[in-house]
This record gives sequence, structure tokens and C-alpha cells, in this order.
Amino acid sequence: MLHSSNKGEGPASFEEESVVVLAHVHHDVLLIRQFREALQETIVQLPGGGVEEGESLEEAARRELQEETGCRCDDMTYLGHVLPAPWNSREKTHVFYTNHIITQHVQELESHEDITLFWVSVEECVKLIQRNQISDAEVCYAILKAHLQGLIEW
Repeated sequence: MLHSSNKGEGPASFEEESVVVLAHVHHDVLLIRQFREALQETIVQLPGGGVEEGESLEEAARRELQEETGCRCDDMTYLGHVLPAPWNSREKTHVFYTNHIITQHVQELESHEDITLFWVSVEECVKLIQRNQISDAEVCYAILKAHLQGLIEW
């Protein structure tokens, strides 16, 4: 199945779906630095990951946010989906937004993960994108969609 139109509700429809979360507090966004084996480098991304069987997209987004950052949130908004590498993958990444971080605890990383968190102003994030210091498609898409929906300004 190549298409999913559940907009964050109900079980995910195929294994290649993933989720990311753009967390925005005051004028800052939460990003992660993570080594990616395929690139042999550390890149800047949004917290996120795979959708487990029987889990809704929003449930997966909340779980991944908590595991990778230790943050729990209240409300979430579905921004849409991006196809990060359609020339070699059928993966669809669903993008969520929250500006309601309610607690932050210790990360609950998987054994293979080494993730560093950092907060950056929206303005600086946009500058890093302009300078190609952030080139992850999911970050770029999330920042643009949140701006177009009036959720963030720069």
C-alpha cells in the first residue's frame, strides 16, 4: 500500500511509515544530533522513528518524542507527510507539531542510539537551513509547514 490518509488517527497502514515531531517552545525548536551509519556522519534531525504494529501515528510520535528527548507533550498537530527518499524508498514520514511540552525527563534511548538534544531559535534554524548546515528533508519540511500554518514565525 503506497498511500495513507489517516492524518495521524488510527493504526498506521504500512511498515515504511515513520513519524517526527517538531517541538516548539517560546521561540525555540528542539532538534537532535545523531550519527547516521549510511552517511558516516552526524546530522541534525527531528526526534522520531518507526511506527510499531497497532500503534497510531500520533501514539508513535508521542512515544518517539519521549524516548529520544525525554519530553512529554500535551496537544499535537498533524502537519502532513514527506517522502524523504522516493527514488529508493517507499517510506512516508508523518510530521507532527507541538508547542505544549509538559515534562522533560531522561532519554530512553535504544542500545544503538546516541542522540544529543539541543534547542535553537526558529530564526537560527532557518539560517542553518539557508547555509545548508541543516539539510535533513524532514526538518526543512516541518519548519516550512509550521510557518505556512502560522504556528511559527521567523
